[in-house]
Amino acid sequence: MVAATPTPPEHVPDLAGTVPESWRPYVDREALRGVEHFLAHEVAAGRPIQPARAQVFNALHHVDPGDVRVVLCGQDPYPTPGVPIGLAFAVTPEAPIPGSLRNMFAELHADLGLPVSATGDLTPWARAGMLLLNASLTVRPGAPASHAAANWPAVTFELLRRLAVERNGLVFLALGRHAQNVVERLPLEGHRVVTAAHPSPMSVRMFSGSRPFSRVDAALVELGGRPFDWRI
Repeated sequence: MVAATPTPPEHVPDLAGTVPESWRPYVDREALRGVEHFLAHEVAAGRPIQPARAQVFNALHHVDPGDVRVVLCGQDPYPTPGVPIGLAFAVTPEAPIPGSLRNMFAELHADLGLPVSATGDLTPWARAGMLLLNASLTVRPGAPASHAAANWPAVTFELLRRLAVERNGLVFLALGRHAQNVVERLPLEGHRVVTAAHPSPMSVRMFSGSRPFSRVDAALVELGGRPFDWRI
């Protein structure tokens, strides 16, 4: 006998309503509905979710599709309770800077000579034209990759695919194998890809000296643009 499909809880989180108007054509509503149902079951089971609902699509609130110049792909939000803000690799201004981001800042200083930031809030990068998008946009606090089953990648990959088709001259910064696997599946004609090892403390020796930030700038110039504003 085939088991019946569980009925989702009555109160399904409305994430579609938090997507900015300019980005709505890029979001697969049917795929997002599946994510909403997964999250509804998490809530019904008493399991917390982060970031907060209003911040889940924060990466889309700081840059319009037509203003994106660089796409930085992440995996999922930090599981540390209370620190993710809906931007890949970023944390709240008052949170300690995670090891991966600390290594990124050290490489940014070595690469471009910029001072090492005292905050892990990467909102200035988003406002300067960077889409900081994780593959999964939510997580259970204390449980890395706990929302992999939510099928978030069906939403985020389709968003990136539509953006790559619609726009021209983007630079994709793919740090680590996971991000590289995502980016290499995109339609990349007219775009550039910069790859490097993940800045995690476990792979920092391969990341250090890779100069991804100056390579992004060179790719932007090659595409007829100006270097990115990396200041925080």
